[in-house]
Amino acid sequence: MDQHDLLVRLKELASILGRTPSRDQFCKEVKNGKVLINKHFRSWALFIQASGLEPLSKPRRINNDVFKVAIEPHLEAYNKLKEPIPGLKANPTYAVISDIHWPFSNQAVIEAFIAYVASNKPDWVIINGDAWDMYSHSKYPRSHNVFTPKEEQSLARTANEEFWARIKKASPNSKCIQMLGNHDIRPLKRVLETYPEAEDWIKEKLEQMFTFEGVKTYFDAREELQIAENILVFHGYRTQLGSHRDYTLFSCINGHTHVGGVVYRKIRGTTLFEANSGVAGDPQSKGLSYTPQKITHWTPGFLIGNQYGPQFIPV
Repeated sequence: MDQHDLLVRLKELASILGRTPSRDQFCKEVKNGKVLINKHFRSWALFIQASGLEPLSKPRRINNDVFKVAIEPHLEAYNKLKEPIPGLKANPTYAVISDIHWPFSNQAVIEAFIAYVASNKPDWVIINGDAWDMYSHSKYPRSHNVFTPKEEQSLARTANEEFWARIKKASPNSKCIQMLGNHDIRPLKRVLETYPEAEDWIKEKLEQMFTFEGVKTYFDAREELQIAENILVFHGYRTQLGSHRDYTLFSCINGHTHVGGVVYRKIRGTTLFEANSGVAGDPQSKGLSYTPQKITHWTPGFLIGNQYGPQFIPV
């Protein structure tokens, strides 16, 4: 059979079936069909294309379970975030410091931050997660000759208390917020991995450790704080600067990556930003030695915001 004969047989079979036949169906009807197709057309796809028939597409299997999921609660939560919150300023002033990793802190960053708060008295003063390193509770290989867990906890708690005491003295009317990050909740993670029955106990202990007079603490590391109609604050969970903004469709203030900076993007007619507050821990300390080399691209500093928008202050 030549090319013409093959095409005629294909169209005859298509007429009988009422659709384009599959390769297996055609080869059952035509002896040595596969060999002849490869000889004259090189492939089944080119054979179908030469015939002028529509390619036979495989029927997509639809997962109907997706239509059973109740999306109303998610829409309600999203719409609630979009609603203006009474009492919030359109352009609040703020000072945000994150990733201090006590007791492995960078004192130069902390002193510069407190000096800024004292001079400018912002509406919000926020520790944006990972105030404590929780080195003793980490999973990566670490030295046991730095601190005992009790010593590390005592040093971190004392430093955290002193920080907020100085902030309250420097700017008594600022709203003081402490948010937990992935390092802060390391003890909870270790308990859930090995002894989940003790979850309530360790949560109670964490609340005691991170409760400070005159400071509101967000104990859920995933929780967001809304400080303006379109600005969310949280510790962070993505690594690319701008990805939180693109994911939430809000302007975002976060830390986590230790790399400070501000990026803007216009989305649906609105200019949104993502601002990262950098790192206030000491990159050369034992607690932050989990990087593959001593040289890092981390940027020590903190974040400020005023009527002109956010700005990263390197130290």
